Amino acid sequence: MAKSLTPDTLSAINSATKNIDRLTKREVFILGTQGLLNMTDTGFELTSKATRAVKRAQKAGVAEEIRPQVWEAVNAVSQDSDKLFRLDDVLKVSGLAKADHRQNILEALRHFRDGGMLESVKLSDNNFQIFWKRTPESLT
Repeated sequence: MAKSLTPDTLSAINSATKNIDRLTKREVFILGTQGLLNMTDTGFELTSKATRAVKRAQKAGVAEEIRPQVWEAVNAVSQDSDKLFRLDDVLKVSGLAKADHRQNILEALRHFRDGGMLESVKLSDNNFQIFWKRTPESLT
């Protein structure tokens, strides 16, 4: 898994995307040591590693924004710890577009599972029978 960027590194990348010629020595050092900046004959350029890192950071930001909506949808779908629900049930209640946010909602459900708020229940050997349920701790 890729290493998450520090706020200093993200700030340096944002500065570089706006105007790469105005980078400070500190920003050049930060980006250069992490392999996010190359020097060419004409000056500096961001590497593909830097662009991937920016996309990852943006994706994480979107996932953070969606979590409250997903939790509200989970509350609407399931009010007790015995009721099973699917990802599609949460998608419908949340009102988010499936094409754009299916993966983000799935990651939010996994985040809540890791936090002890949800459990995943697999009813068969294939991935088409994965259900979710709330834990008793999440109801209090």
